[in-house]
Amino acid sequence: MAEQIYFVQVQGKSGRYWLERDPASMDFNSTVEDIASGQIEDLVKVLEVDDEVAAWDVTAKIARAVMTKWAHEGEPLTHAQYSFVELHVGTRAARGFLRHEVA
Repeated sequence: MAEQIYFVQVQGKSGRYWLERDPASMDFNSTVEDIASGQIEDLVKVLEVDDEVAAWDVTAKIARAVMTKWAHEGEPLTHAQYSFVELHVGTRAARGFLRHEVA
């Protein structure tokens, strides 16, 4: 079976760009963890690429995995996390989370 790696595109101040990442950390679980922990922010797109150089847009799949991780943690979402879920999974899913109160 082909090994998948995940390329992540983010939105920066000067436009969209593909993140440079260590190839050893470009697997599904590392990608989900990096997004969930806030190491990757302003996600635009995630492409899954296999050894045969076929690519698929798996942004929604990754976003659902991140959302599930946050749900299991049970903590209220920050504004950025809430916006992430709303943008990539949907408003209905985002409304299922508690949100941090803004002071």
